[in-house]
Amino acid sequence: MTTRGHSPARARTLGLASLLSIGALAVAGCYSGPDGRISETGDVGLSVGDDTAGDSGDSGDSGVGDSGDTGDTGGEPAQFKPAPASLRLLLARQYQNSIRDLLGPGAAAVVTPPEDAQINGLEAIAAAQLALSDAAVDAYESSARQAAAVALQDVAALQGYLGCTPIGPDDAACHEQFVRSFGRVAWRRSLLPEEVALYVSVAQTAALEAGDFWTGVEYAIATFLQSPYFLYQVELGVPDADDPSIRRLTGVELATRMSYFLLDTTPSPELLDEAEGGALDTAEGVREVARALLLSDDARIALSNFYAEILRLRELEALPKDPGTYPAWSPQLAAALRVETLTLIEDIIWQQDGDARDMFDAPYTFANDTLANFYGLAHPTGGAFSPDYFLKVPLPETEKRGGILGQGAYLAAFSHISSTSPTLRGKFVREAIMCQTIPPPPPDVVPVLPDSTADAPTMRDRLEMHMEDPACSSCHVMMDGVGFGLENYDGIGLYRTTENGATINTVSVLEPYGEFDGARALGGRLREAPEVSLCMVRNLFRHATGHVERVGELPTLQEIDEAFAADGFRMQELLAQLVASKAFRMVGAPE
Repeated sequence: MTTRGHSPARARTLGLASLLSIGALAVAGCYSGPDGRISETGDVGLSVGDDTAGDSGDSGDSGVGDSGDTGDTGGEPAQFKPAPASLRLLLARQYQNSIRDLLGPGAAAVVTPPEDAQINGLEAIAAAQLALSDAAVDAYESSARQAAAVALQDVAALQGYLGCTPIGPDDAACHEQFVRSFGRVAWRRSLLPEEVALYVSVAQTAALEAGDFWTGVEYAIATFLQSPYFLYQVELGVPDADDPSIRRLTGVELATRMSYFLLDTTPSPELLDEAEGGALDTAEGVREVARALLLSDDARIALSNFYAEILRLRELEALPKDPGTYPAWSPQLAAALRVETLTLIEDIIWQQDGDARDMFDAPYTFANDTLANFYGLAHPTGGAFSPDYFLKVPLPETEKRGGILGQGAYLAAFSHISSTSPTLRGKFVREAIMCQTIPPPPPDVVPVLPDSTADAPTMRDRLEMHMEDPACSSCHVMMDGVGFGLENYDGIGLYRTTENGATINTVSVLEPYGEFDGARALGGRLREAPEVSLCMVRNLFRHATGHVERVGELPTLQEIDEAFAADGFRMQELLAQLVASKAFRMVGAPE
C-alpha cells in the first residue's frame, strides 16, 4: 500500500494557495442563472422565518409546528404551487457522511463543519435560508484541505476514481479521468466541459509545481470540496413542459434530494446512474427507488436523526437540572433516556413496520439497567438487566405511562431546572405533534407564576390562578390542558402522586377530543386526532425540502396523509409516497 501525506501549509510553500479559492467561489453567496447553473453573484440567503417564542411562565420553543403561510384560502381549493427553487446547505452530519462516502472514514474524522442552526424548529429550514459567515467559509476550507490530505495517505483507495496509471506529474489525461469521475460523485452530476478543463488545470498546476501527480489530485479534491456544488443541494429544476411556472427537478437533483432526506448522505454512483438513466422520471419510478433506499441501515440512522432533532433528544445530556431537586439526574441517565425513545420509534417503524401512531401510546418501552432502576421496572423473566442491551419491557398500568410522552426524555426536556412545566409540555404537543401555532404572549403580560402557597400548593393550582387573567387564558388553555394530565411525572419523568404534600389532580382534557389522565391516555387521544398524522407528514416534508409548506402544497400533503391512513399509517411507505409526490419532485421559479 502506498501512503502519502501533505501538510495543510504546503499550499503556501508551493505558491498554490490561490487555487483553493476556486472552489470557494459563491460559497457565501450564489445565484441561479437562466440555465439552472450557479453563478458567482447574488446572495443565497432568504428572509429568516419567525420563530415563535415564549409563553407566560415558560421559555423555549418547540417551533416545529409553526404553520408558515398555510392559512385559509377562503374555501377555494388551492392550486398546486410549489415553493421557489433554492439552494440548501448540507447539514453538518450530511457533510461529514458525504466525505465518508467519497473519501473514507479517515477523511470524515478530520473535518469540522460549522454547527447547524434552526429556523422554525428545523435545521433543514435554516440551511435553506441562512448565508454563510466568514468563519463558516474558513471552516469548510480547512476541512477540505484536511480531508484531501488524509485521502492522499492511501492512494490505492483513490484508484477507483482514476481508471488509469499515471506516468508522471504531467499526465493530464489521467488527471482528467480523475476529475470527471470524482467530480461527478462530489457534485452529484456530470461536469460540463469547461468545468473539467478548470479542474484539470488545478490538478496540473499543483502537480507540475510539486513534481508529483498525486499532489495534483489532492488539490483537485480540496477544491471540489469547497465548491458550492458540493456544499449545497442544488434544487433548481427545469421548466415543466405543461406549466413553465413550475420546474421539475432533474434526475440527479431528485436523486440528491432523495438521498439526503432518506439516507443523510450523498447519492451513490449507482443512484446517479439510475437517475441519469430515467429511473426517477415518473412517480412510480421514484417510489420503487425510494423503497430500495429504505432497505439501507443509513435510512434507519437518518430517521433517528430526524426524531432526535424534533424531540430535542440531542440536548438531553447537557440539560441543566437542580441536583438538590433531582439527585437521580445524570448524563448517564440522559443518554439512556435518549436511546429509549429512539429504540421505541425504531421498533415500531422498522422492526414491526407498524402503525407509526403507536409511538404515542405503546404500552411497552425499552430499558437497560439504568432505566429499569429509574422507572422501577421488573425484568420480564425475572433476570437482570444489562448496562448496554435495551430490553423490551411492558409498562405497568399503575403509572399511566405509554409511548414517547410517558418517557423521561420528553418529560425532562420540557420541564424547568427544578420543576415541571405543563405549559412547555403542552406547547410541544400542540406545535410539534399537532402542528398548531401558539401565539406569543401579549407584551404587557408578566411571565411569572405566583409562589406555591397553602391555597395553591401544586403547579396546576398556580397555573390555574395565572389563567384567571383573560390575557393569559386564551393561549394557556391550549397548552396547559395537555400538560396538566402529565403532572404525575416530575421534572425528570419520575412518577409521583403528590406535590408539596397535596394530591395532584391529573384528570384533564385535550380539546376538542376529550378527557384523559396520564401519558398513555393522552397518546390514545392523539392517535385518533386527524391533525396528528397530517402533522407527521408536514414535519417530514419540511425536513425533506427545507421550507414550511406553502398553501399551494397543502392539498398534495393532504393526499399523502390520506394514503398514509389507507396504508395503516406505516412510516416506511409514507417516506416512499412523500418523495414520489409532486410537492417533493417539483419546485417553483427561483425568486
